[in-house]
Amino acid sequence: MNILFRADASIEIGTGHVMRCLTLAHALRKKGAHIIFVCRDLQGHLADVIREQQFDLIMLPEPKKNVFIPKATPHSDWLGVPWHVDSDETIDAMKNLNKEISLLIVDHYSIDINWEKKVKKHVKKMMVIDDLADRFHDCDMLLDQNLYPHYKDRYVHLVPKSCKQFLGPEYVLLRDEFYSFCPSNKNCDGSIRKILVFFGGTDPTNETKKAMKAFQQLSSRDIELDIVIGSTNVHKNEIESICNKHVFFNFHCQVNHIAELMYNADLAIGAGGTAAWERCFLGLPAIVITVAENQELIAQTLDQIGAIQYLGPKESVKESHIVSALHDMINNPLSLIQMSKKARMLLEGNIDSRQNLLLEILK
Repeated sequence: MNILFRADASIEIGTGHVMRCLTLAHALRKKGAHIIFVCRDLQGHLADVIREQQFDLIMLPEPKKNVFIPKATPHSDWLGVPWHVDSDETIDAMKNLNKEISLLIVDHYSIDINWEKKVKKHVKKMMVIDDLADRFHDCDMLLDQNLYPHYKDRYVHLVPKSCKQFLGPEYVLLRDEFYSFCPSNKNCDGSIRKILVFFGGTDPTNETKKAMKAFQQLSSRDIELDIVIGSTNVHKNEIESICNKHVFFNFHCQVNHIAELMYNADLAIGAGGTAAWERCFLGLPAIVITVAENQELIAQTLDQIGAIQYLGPKESVKESHIVSALHDMINNPLSLIQMSKKARMLLEGNIDSRQNLLLEILK
């Protein structure tokens, strides 16, 4: 069974779409599927990461400068080329493979029903991974692993009636490394000895440095911080330099053991996105600053449930806000214990639901 993923990473897009596709790709490869990625050559792409994980990769051409891109979706510009150019190049890439594509999985905010209708003729089935619910899709399956108010009704009028929808955090795509840790074995007593700081693979506005500077304003020097960044982070040299000057900062770049770091942490400071669900699965309390608009409603919902403390979007959060939140967490251990329990409850049943999703994909 040949399964093709169409997803991109870039400085603007971030790394989350490709990373969650890689998680799904690993699970499907274990079930016997042959996986191929199709990605565009954008600044900040993850071609090396995809190849290092031994997946076949087709790179679409780098976009030409000053190309006019019609506003077909709210994020059309992220594609780098007009949608019809991307669809034609994707079709050509599939034809050159000379293989039947059993399933095409699309994870891209720039792609909608127009692209899908055109490309769908060349594959047996199509699946869309989305979380915006802001455009029409023509697909056989849709996955939105996030939690929103009325999340089960978001795509009713956006997909065909025949489309099978997999909605909510029970379908969160977690890498196998997370399932090797049993959250119930970890005793969350509310004390904070280690904090994990992770704002995604790119972090262009350097929220990581903001969190580090906030911590330095505290007098708690018996706490260690694991600072995690991606290889495409444009601030990595500066962050590494700061870490080297302070014994309480541990620098990690493009790690493959984030689950272990989360499991060993007592508190996290980070963004929304997939990492939010990874933290919830392990019952890791978190101070959250959203770095993209699509993360805001999810963060608000998790905050209302009591699973995180949401400070707001990056533009409105100052160092002083983080200092205050850290101070409250350190001095209120009971709040951390309750936050950990509520976070873990959100992903109960994830293992079984994930298995059902894989079986449906492979039908």
